[in-house]
Amino acid sequence: MLDAKVINWMMQSSININEIYREIEYDLLRSIFFPKYKAVLDILHSYYSRHKIPPSYDVLKALLDKEGDDPSIAEFILNKECLKNEIGFHVDEIKERYNKYLIESLAKKASDVEDEDEDVKEFNDELKKIIAKTERLYRRDVFSEGDITDSVKDRMNQYKYTAENPDQIMGFLSGYQELDDCTWGVKNSEMLVIGGASSSGKSLLMMNIAVNAWLGSNIPSEGVSGYDDGKNILFISLEMSKEQLEQRVDANVSGVKHRGLVRAQLTGEEEDRWIRCLGFQEKYDKKFYILDMPRGTTMGEIEAKYETILGVFRPDAIFIDYLQLMKPTLGRSGTDWLDVGKVSEELHEFCRKKDLPVVTAAQRKAAQKKTSGKRVDDVSLEDLGRSKMIGDNAAIVLIIGNREDEDLREDMEIHIVKNRDGAKGKISLKKVFDKSRIEKFPDDWAEDFGDENAI
Repeated sequence: MLDAKVINWMMQSSININEIYREIEYDLLRSIFFPKYKAVLDILHSYYSRHKIPPSYDVLKALLDKEGDDPSIAEFILNKECLKNEIGFHVDEIKERYNKYLIESLAKKASDVEDEDEDVKEFNDELKKIIAKTERLYRRDVFSEGDITDSVKDRMNQYKYTAENPDQIMGFLSGYQELDDCTWGVKNSEMLVIGGASSSGKSLLMMNIAVNAWLGSNIPSEGVSGYDDGKNILFISLEMSKEQLEQRVDANVSGVKHRGLVRAQLTGEEEDRWIRCLGFQEKYDKKFYILDMPRGTTMGEIEAKYETILGVFRPDAIFIDYLQLMKPTLGRSGTDWLDVGKVSEELHEFCRKKDLPVVTAAQRKAAQKKTSGKRVDDVSLEDLGRSKMIGDNAAIVLIIGNREDEDLREDMEIHIVKNRDGAKGKISLKKVFDKSRIEKFPDDWAEDFGDENAI
């Protein structure tokens, strides 16, 4: 049934065929499929190579019949509908099935090995072949390739599909309209980095974006629920414990004071609102999965944990708090800027390989320029501390302003210093740190100094 599901997905569009081929090369896919599906795959591949679109099911039946194969299998595949939010799971399952087959095959060959040198040599050769197949199964050194001429129809199809389904190519939204207008959301395979000084609110901004994406159009503090446009979130914390992060999420979602929640000093009305929000969380079908890992965790360790979590649910976006607390998986140089740069490269490759959006945070440089004794917040991509390579590997970079008397200011200045698919710019959001919230300002807001705003 897995094979039929994957072929059903490929039959839906040329874009889907390309997605599968980027994940598993054609010749390897042919080895993976059960024998009765190989003829279908061969016809699909041949037809697509000539016409740049998949055949209809009637054409598929006719071609199967012409080749002397059973045309009824086309009807079987047609009835095994595969949805966009299922295909990744089925591809992973089919890979795992083939991997188990390779392991079992290797184990059988190992049990048949005699003491003769020739048998050992044959087994070693077979072992090398199986290792090579396994690496091809799980690695994509080339994400895509080909002559630009050959993809003209694909690009036309993609444009038409986007025109008809504009929301489908939009990334997950931050919940802040001005920011989303600039970025069109954080898309699959993109990494967003939030830079900020210590206690500037970078981790809190990241958490707010995660909560906004998780909730979608639901506002449980106001009794608004029933929407299904939220996202499944994996939030990896290297700085705070799971309990501390849960308290911040609770304060944010219910709109109660974080300190009152931690100290169990909520008012009666706040407590009712908090309990109502807990009830919403119990029934809500979207995941906000917190993974509390130690400082010095590597991308390899995170990827291994991610593969385990896929058995529970498939995240739509991953948040990591934060980048500079990680260590490179391999080849640690001992040079700080180079190791931080390697971590950013590994994060970037992870989100491309898994086709997932990743959001992380990074420290800003501590040094500030001064003119006439006053601090000047000269914001640029170079402000990301400890390694220029962080910005090089990100698709979007936001820098939180660090002005004179920043702790007393009500607004948070966010500079979009890199935006691969859009314009740079600056937006202002409202600090509501006491409720673990960062909100958009009302239209009639005028800047004013208020009580101290510090994390």
